[in-house]
Amino acid sequence: VGEPATVNGESGFFESIRSISATGGPSIALAGKLAPGHSFSSSEILLSAGKRGALAANPDFKIIAATQSGRPIIDYDGTTSPSKRYQYFGAPQGLPSHGFSFSSRLRLSNEPDDNGIWVAKLPAPEGEAAPVVKLAAIEGSNLNGGTLTIAKPIALAQNASLNGALLATIEDSDENDFNNEKGIWALDTNFGATLIAKSGDSAPGSSDPFLSLGKPSVDGDGNVYFWASLQNTNEEEGLYQYSNGILNLLISSEQSVDIFGINRSFNSFMDPVASNDGDLAVHAVESGGNLSTILARSASGEWSIIAQTGLQAPGTATGVAFDLLSFPIINGIGQIAFQGTLKGLGDVISDTTDSGAWATDENGAIVLIAREGDTFDVKPGFPATVRSAEIGGFNSNGQLAMNYGFTNGANAIAIVGIENLAPPSISLQTSSETSYDGETVTLSVEASGQGPFSYQWKKDGEDISGATGDSLVISAASASDNGNYTVSVTSQTGAILSEVASVSIQSLPDIPAFVEQPLGDIVLKGGRAILDARAVSNTAIDYQWYFNGGILNGETESELSIDPTNTEHEGTYHVVATSAGGSTASENSEILVTDKRLFNISTRARVGTGANVLIAGFVVAGPESKQILVRGIGPSLADNNIDDPLLKPRLEIYNSANELIYFNEGWKDSDDPDAILAASQSVGAGERNMRDDDTAALMELEQGLYTAIVRGQDGSTGVALVEAFEIEENFTRMINISCRALVGTGADVVIPGFVIEGDLPSRVLIRAVGPSLQQLGVAGFLANPQFRIYDIAGTPIAFNDGWRNLWDPSEITAASQLAGAFPLGENSEDAAMIIDLDPGLYTVVTSGENGTTGIALVELYAIP
Repeated sequence: VGEPATVNGESGFFESIRSISATGGPSIALAGKLAPGHSFSSSEILLSAGKRGALAANPDFKIIAATQSGRPIIDYDGTTSPSKRYQYFGAPQGLPSHGFSFSSRLRLSNEPDDNGIWVAKLPAPEGEAAPVVKLAAIEGSNLNGGTLTIAKPIALAQNASLNGALLATIEDSDENDFNNEKGIWALDTNFGATLIAKSGDSAPGSSDPFLSLGKPSVDGDGNVYFWASLQNTNEEEGLYQYSNGILNLLISSEQSVDIFGINRSFNSFMDPVASNDGDLAVHAVESGGNLSTILARSASGEWSIIAQTGLQAPGTATGVAFDLLSFPIINGIGQIAFQGTLKGLGDVISDTTDSGAWATDENGAIVLIAREGDTFDVKPGFPATVRSAEIGGFNSNGQLAMNYGFTNGANAIAIVGIENLAPPSISLQTSSETSYDGETVTLSVEASGQGPFSYQWKKDGEDISGATGDSLVISAASASDNGNYTVSVTSQTGAILSEVASVSIQSLPDIPAFVEQPLGDIVLKGGRAILDARAVSNTAIDYQWYFNGGILNGETESELSIDPTNTEHEGTYHVVATSAGGSTASENSEILVTDKRLFNISTRARVGTGANVLIAGFVVAGPESKQILVRGIGPSLADNNIDDPLLKPRLEIYNSANELIYFNEGWKDSDDPDAILAASQSVGAGERNMRDDDTAALMELEQGLYTAIVRGQDGSTGVALVEAFEIEENFTRMINISCRALVGTGADVVIPGFVIEGDLPSRVLIRAVGPSLQQLGVAGFLANPQFRIYDIAGTPIAFNDGWRNLWDPSEITAASQLAGAFPLGENSEDAAMIIDLDPGLYTVVTSGENGTTGIALVELYAIP
């Protein structure tokens, strides 16, 4: 959409693409509309697109039919009507015979006329401008050799040899179309018709009549498959096959079917599709749980489940499962493709629900083809983020035609190849461990490839019962645990065995040996610093801590605690462990005490629905409770000329246990609105006059992690501002502030603001995380985040569009670890930088490169 295209030899642009289909061959079919300036811009059109040369970027577009022109074929002899026009088109349906079918209603002048189905054969004959189009069925006809009059043709199926099947309603004597019976006809290569099933006729093997009939499919031998419901008290449904003149029942909702040794029952079946060899795929609903299911049947009669509600979705994070599934499609060799929505825990704040498309490869493994939130280059240097992905069928090369919708409003058509899924690999091997009697030993691996993965740990080549996770924990280890350990990692495509890790458990030593070394600590002035160490020996152990080489009187435990801290406590610490056998000193560790901090945060962003609400996080650190003012501003943003403000915000505050501790839907409805006004004045936030529907919370908060969420009441959306302020001075501080929101374009970018307090410059780690959110299970993440830092005068002072572009990216890794932030992906496109900032007010404008959109987490950490 929006790209130049040559259609029927005339240059133009596509304004919209409604639906697409593969055609069996290299071409695709699509329904769409051209932008003004082209001769056919006033019409909806059906086109075929074939590659011109080796590059897919040069398709040759041919118009098959248009709503404002053309002479539709109105009978089986090929007669065209000069007075009739196509009124609208159904979605094109690809056919294995290198063509496609399409449905339309005709009109005569301005009056609706007959409904019909036509077949276009691709490519066009040599020397002809357009492909050959033939009528398959039309309202009011008796088919080609049939005796019943068609009221409305519904669906057509064909195989590569042009044998087919048709579903249509049958005309009766009254004028009510809703009570018409349905019929299914088998069609020969010349559209000669044989009625094989009709509403009201008795179903095979039953005295009950057919009630309704569904869309048919045809295999390579011309056998016809369809679903039907019966008119009985159980509302029975079944799948049927018509072969060699005989109609047979394949499966019924009154029967169970063996799937890998387990009897399963299904209460509905919809729209089966067949391969050349007679392999089937069908959408079914399993009895008992109403589980949406993609059910497959091999030509030999073996049933299997490809996907089902609640099953882990291949290619997604652990815990992300299928929710709803589309009707499947199938190609000539039995590869199956389908779309689905997902459900599962996306992060600690809210559930993530998104969608994707999957297909089986040549070996039957399920491959993730596309997922909402994916970003890729639609042309060199122009990334776009996927909003939707519609499967348009297989071509003869086993590729899929895909219609992508992007978050910037554009659509694009792509041909997507399905690579055979590789077996799993192990990206991080376990290592050998030496420890002592009674200690805990942990072995772990990291697997890569498309999951889900299963694990089986082995000792000396034998399976360990119950050891089926990515980690093996050996508690109270002893010499009996000595041995060689491996783990087998298995996915749907194979298995791999890890390298050998040896475990050696030794007797407790005479002289103490440290099994836990003290780690350094960074603490705010007035906070609590803790150093832990632990040694083992075969006799009792005494500890003595040292500071800068001098003894610390009275500090004789394995844990050293300093509370409250001040700058005098900065320095080097170690501990000496002594037993009857001798003494051992630990490694040195550092305690750093800082009074530099981030003071107050505000973030402006567009508030959406679901996972796209505005989320701000902050940490309260210190020995005392802290009074915090949090405001969720929406309506009063209009006073600052902000377009489309959130008119009905709701403010929610959660603690670290994800428990809702406070909510507000209007600050004047709070317990003490006067205190909120006074607090706003005290922190300099009183200049903005809050409207009644703005929200606020004034709370005493203990040390911990808190999350403020601003969402729209009743699912409303708009731009909002969330703010958090410290009120009174004490040793307790608000540190490490973050926000998560949907990054849009224009005024919908995300803009966090913060204040640095103190007399000296502070070093700050700023991260705009997009791709690395995938490891947390967040869907629809911003694939290419970038940010620009502005000072109080609005002057840009720093920019980053990828932390790997920095002179020394390892500084980001080290600072993230120091601040307790999760690690960024090694080769991710996340943005991050470390910067020294003078005291003052700053904003971080966060956006996506080239107008891309998605969810991002913007974090700010004060570091020493």
